[in-house]
Amino acid sequence: MIKKSTSMPVHAPSFPDPFVPYESPDYVSLYAVVEVNEEELRRILSFTEFEYVSNQAVISVTDFSNCDKLSYMDCAIVVPIKYGDKYGGYYIYEYENNDAAISAGRELWGYPKKYADITLTEENGVYSGKVKKDEKVFLELTSISSEEAVKVEEPKITPHLNIRMIPNPGGGPSVRQIIERDTSPDFKLKDKLHFDVQLDIQSTKFEPLELLKPLKILGGGVVKGDFYATEENGWGKIISKS
Repeated sequence: MIKKSTSMPVHAPSFPDPFVPYESPDYVSLYAVVEVNEEELRRILSFTEFEYVSNQAVISVTDFSNCDKLSYMDCAIVVPIKYGDKYGGYYIYEYENNDAAISAGRELWGYPKKYADITLTEENGVYSGKVKKDEKVFLELTSISSEEAVKVEEPKITPHLNIRMIPNPGGGPSVRQIIERDTSPDFKLKDKLHFDVQLDIQSTKFEPLELLKPLKILGGGVVKGDFYATEENGWGKIISKS
């Protein structure tokens, strides 16, 4: 009898199976809402089935180190998009520091995860997120305490709408799917702080992040809570395939 496995190698899967449900209590996410270069965003979306909505993006560095299935950190750049009559968020770049988390997100749901070293620290009320590859910090996000910091309206970026592609071994795509996923109904918010933020982005060897500039920072903050990926909402669903 062949034992079933959801990822490779089949005798030692790259992530826990089943991956859902999982939870990450005391989740912390430092984020910024920014305006990016519209021309570059439209270029990125030209590779997708999604429609342009606005040049806003949410950039975050998030601590999932308390996750019960595996410990990891995440950095994401998500933009609002439209697909048919559905509005949601598309991850144009995403990084994590754990191979198992990267495999699970890419293979199950099409998140475009790549590896990076990621830290999120807090000292005297100042939060700092750093994302590094090859000893180079290419994204740095820092909160700035300010009595004038105001709540910024965030673009709609849920549900997540991802493109999952399985390449043909002879070249070209074999399967291309649009995956919808939304864990937000199960998130338990504990606190939300509003800050002014500083953001620095540099390109890497394989990602031209600087083309997103000029960046206009609209605001940001820190979200604290308990994250849950439940049986009801933790899985994704295929809404289109070709």
